Amino acid sequence: MVELAIKFGSNEIIIYRKGFGIIAKEPAYIAVENSGNKTHVKATGKKAEKYYLTHVKDVEVVQPIVNSEIVNEPMAKLLLKNIFKEVVQDKSALISIKALVAVPCALSEKQLLLLKKVLHAAGVSKLTFVQNSVCAYEHMDLDKTAHIMVVDIGKNITDISILNGMCFDFGRMYFLGGADMDASLSTFVKDNYNISISPMQCEAVKNELASLYERDLNRMDISGVDDNNKLNKTSISASEVRVSIVNIYDTILKMCTDILNEQPNDIKEEIYNNGILFAGGASAIPGLYEYASNKLGIPVLIPEEPMDAVILGAGKLLSSGKEHIKINL
Repeated sequence: MVELAIKFGSNEIIIYRKGFGIIAKEPAYIAVENSGNKTHVKATGKKAEKYYLTHVKDVEVVQPIVNSEIVNEPMAKLLLKNIFKEVVQDKSALISIKALVAVPCALSEKQLLLLKKVLHAAGVSKLTFVQNSVCAYEHMDLDKTAHIMVVDIGKNITDISILNGMCFDFGRMYFLGGADMDASLSTFVKDNYNISISPMQCEAVKNELASLYERDLNRMDISGVDDNNKLNKTSISASEVRVSIVNIYDTILKMCTDILNEQPNDIKEEIYNNGILFAGGASAIPGLYEYASNKLGIPVLIPEEPMDAVILGAGKLLSSGKEHIKINL
């Protein structure tokens, strides 16, 4: 039996194999060619994404899993079957797959049951669902005996949870994340420099230059297309990028405060003592520790690898065999 931990991100599937570590990070795309009543799979993951970007004739590219939710059941089955086949080279191991699946806190029972059905159809015989927050918390070497808040900022969603030790107490999911920062940055560049930058350029600026430090003096050159469809180059500073995206972080921190204020005094006091754990790609931005600490007045915890905290924690749970943190269906 092969044992896997799986995380479905906003548009990505991440797989951890017991004894191997992270073995795949694949965009949740499948490219198919339809011939009569038959569907031929051309590619999955990164290869399928290339078809999506180049618009190849007669090839349909589908994203059947979005924000951990199945939106196209038949294609989701095909996608997962093919990804499992590609990343697990041992065919005999594919006969029986045991999986621990990390999911956002607010997926409904109906959504989880459909995800379970699709995973079983793709070859998973034994399945456990665990909240993303529990996985991120397991990744950290912390005293897991009291209430703490976990904030997982993904591309499209931010998942805010309260844990009591290793047990899930409360969670809320918001459709806000890294994609909103990209959109805000793109609008800022258009309004101030009169050029439109590509999504890839926007992502590069955010990853290389974004910072929550007020006096960050770094700069980088960017290029984009103006209103006359001509390519123009300019330079943008870290402080300008900060201005364009800080409102997203402010909104997330306000959501944390609002949730805290809803809690009983004893739970609120424990969280103020134990802190808030940030995970997800947008938690890797320089200056978040200081910015969030000052805004919230609460200890802030950020893993060394915030982007992979959930899947690495899921891998630890897979290896530990802990039974009390499952989502029962």
